[in-house]
Amino acid sequence: MAYYFLSIGGSGAKVMESLLHLSVAGILPEGKSKLKIFSIDPDTGNGNLDRMSSALRNFEEFQNLKVGNDTPLFKNKVTIIKPYPWNPTRHDTTLDDMMAYPMYRGNPIGTLYETLFTAKERNTRLNQGFRGHPSIGAAVLAQNYVLLTERKQWDDLFNNLKNDSNSDTAKIFIAGSVFGGTGAAGLPTISRLLRTQFKKRESRISIGGALILPYFDFTPEGSSDELFARSEEFLINTKAALKYYSQRDNVFDTMYLIGDSSTAHVKNFSVGAREQVNDSHIVELYAALAAVDFFQKNSDGYGTSFKYICHGDEKNISFNWDDFPSIYDGKQNFRYLFVKYVRFILAYVHLIKPVINRLIAGELPEYQYPWFVDMLKGVDIDARALKNFDDYVESFVTWLKQIETLDGRTVNLINSNMFSANSARVNDITAFRNCDNGNTELDFHEIWCRLCEPPQKNYSDTEGFGKFLRRLYDACDF
Repeated sequence: MAYYFLSIGGSGAKVMESLLHLSVAGILPEGKSKLKIFSIDPDTGNGNLDRMSSALRNFEEFQNLKVGNDTPLFKNKVTIIKPYPWNPTRHDTTLDDMMAYPMYRGNPIGTLYETLFTAKERNTRLNQGFRGHPSIGAAVLAQNYVLLTERKQWDDLFNNLKNDSNSDTAKIFIAGSVFGGTGAAGLPTISRLLRTQFKKRESRISIGGALILPYFDFTPEGSSDELFARSEEFLINTKAALKYYSQRDNVFDTMYLIGDSSTAHVKNFSVGAREQVNDSHIVELYAALAAVDFFQKNSDGYGTSFKYICHGDEKNISFNWDDFPSIYDGKQNFRYLFVKYVRFILAYVHLIKPVINRLIAGELPEYQYPWFVDMLKGVDIDARALKNFDDYVESFVTWLKQIETLDGRTVNLINSNMFSANSARVNDITAFRNCDNGNTELDFHEIWCRLCEPPQKNYSDTEGFGKFLRRLYDACDF
């Protein structure tokens, strides 16, 4: 089976970032299945998209590491569908340009267009997205809709879906917000496009969607009259979007509605571009788990399955492991897989990362690090692979820290006492023993000892730096 994840807009990119971390940890079902990524965003310089793209590039590189086949670690392969990301507009384009307004100026069509859109909406350049105005996004995507199947830039996505649905099934999951501009316009449009394009294969292709409801707000600085999203309009936009979905059939096979009534405040507001880098949020993790749920379960039929993801106790605004799915793929506990992976990452941060480059360079006495002598001495470690993993570790810990230290919510998944000001460091090593707020005897000393002992299993299908990471991962079992 092939899994497709389509992110739309900034919120969709942040959901994809969470899904990528879950994928690297081995949370997706069926290890032989590929995760195929496609992204849609007119704001191609968006900071949230850029951060997700960095994690995606890290993930791609992990496929070259030989960690063996009998491990969840790096088990799911990833493929990027080109163009990445797909931009439905052109550089320095306005809505007037997209709609060829000069051709219709002065006639009834032009007059109707002038009535539907303000001058500011029509003349704002779309380099930084649709500015939280679904009407702009709807117009642009509707104008693109007829042309999409004829554009060669969509050949990669369509050809992949055709090949995967020839002999097997493909599951497509689309994530985006319903309260902004790009996601609200793109979710139904892209789903309808795929339905139309693959109508004859509907029994082999199912489509799920994460409809992200409001979960953050912001206060714009200054008194600029620039066009941008306004958080006070989020609920109005959401109500209109949900009414639309309630009146339409066959948009998604399964819809997940996920939001947070206690909105997190965005500290550094930005209209878009590189400066728009919002902290990660637990809503995005829930949405990523919704994708996992959709991938591993059978479709319930078109338009019949709606799933609301809610907290069980409205008076208790804290989140713990009881608020997350307990079973993954009928075999292993989600908490177990995730916590083992966190221990693996933090063990690398504390035990390995500070010294490995110096050991390779011969700057430290090797006899003090038996694991290096046993597994890495004389091994040709690709400097690019090592840097790639170091970069990923920092991005993962930053992501995890932001979820755990969320303003307005108490999140008790991983013990936040371990996180220092520099995220890729362990601040309190004593907190590692109960890093998931549970009780285990596993600490850094025990992991060090396990790493230095003779292996308890056959690692013949592992090699090089990948073999070492696999041994470290196995040493973090509890």
